[in-house]
Amino acid sequence: GYGGLFSMTLSGGEPAAVKFYDALKISKGPGLGTNFSLVCPYTLLAHYNELDWAAARGAGRDLVRCWIGLEDLEELIRKFESAFG
Repeated sequence: GYGGLFSMTLSGGEPAAVKFYDALKISKGPGLGTNFSLVCPYTLLAHYNELDWAAARGAGRDLVRCWIGLEDLEELIRKFESAFG
């Protein structure tokens, strides 16, 4: 089917995003169509030299982008639940 790409921000802003990102036991990096899951701080990677411009358009420093691969769904859910904890 279709790829699983989504972005999110968390209640608590940048401190919460950093804690979630560090706790999520998924490979880190930009998703470029791999068959395994990746997570990255998208705005910081894609717009580092224009963070104010990106924020004015709704893409703040705390935006976390997730590319979901072909891993076992229950395993991925456990990893996300653990990181949200």
